[in-house]
Amino acid sequence: MGRLLAVLMLVLACQPARADDTDVELAKAHFRTGEIYYERGRYPDAAREFEEAYRLSNRPELLYNMGKSYDGVGDHAKALAVYRRWLEQVKDSPDRETVSQRVVALGGLVGTITITASVDGAAVKLDGVPVGETPLPASIEVNPGGHKLEITREGYRTWRDQLVATPGGTLAVKAPLESLVTVVKQVIEVERKEKPTPIYKRWWLWTVVGAVVAAAAITGGVLGSQTPPVNGPFAQLPAVR
Repeated sequence: MGRLLAVLMLVLACQPARADDTDVELAKAHFRTGEIYYERGRYPDAAREFEEAYRLSNRPELLYNMGKSYDGVGDHAKALAVYRRWLEQVKDSPDRETVSQRVVALGGLVGTITITASVDGAAVKLDGVPVGETPLPASIEVNPGGHKLEITREGYRTWRDQLVATPGGTLAVKAPLESLVTVVKQVIEVERKEKPTPIYKRWWLWTVVGAVVAAAAITGGVLGSQTPPVNGPFAQLPAVR
């Protein structure tokens, strides 16, 4: 497993001329660059170049080189997925037994997450990367460690969770999405039940008013009782002629 498969150059050289010859030449360039990066131990860069060469040429042999690069950087989940694709598409190769053994070994190094939701058609993102919609067709294999899960659907509250995957372990996640329509309805019902009483219907208002009236009456009575009497005859004004 320490070597790469240098097959792209030979395969592409034998292909007849096509309208997309530019893509073929670009694929060769990316392949050469990927080889250089891999030999220098720059596995993430090598994986990127091999991916681009595969995208341009669609040659399944390149999946082996991609898997080797992911394996070198320690991204076991991606290496496992690419090796499996290589085994499916490349039936005649002396490396099949070696790759098959590596697939078995990597299967014990990755974790598995099974994701379900209370509604179908919800978009699932794992570590910010879209992985499909519910119901997902299969479990997701991930590298051990922490992962961020986000599930969204229009009309529902976004569901988020923090997960920790372990080597060879399986996590079963069930996301109960909450309908925003139900939430709004509940809020409206609560507001209706707790509708504030008009101020003129509140008991304390009339209590205060009664207290003010009673105080005014008492004050008036006290002041009236303190008015001194008028002594002597009342003065008569002359009649106006």
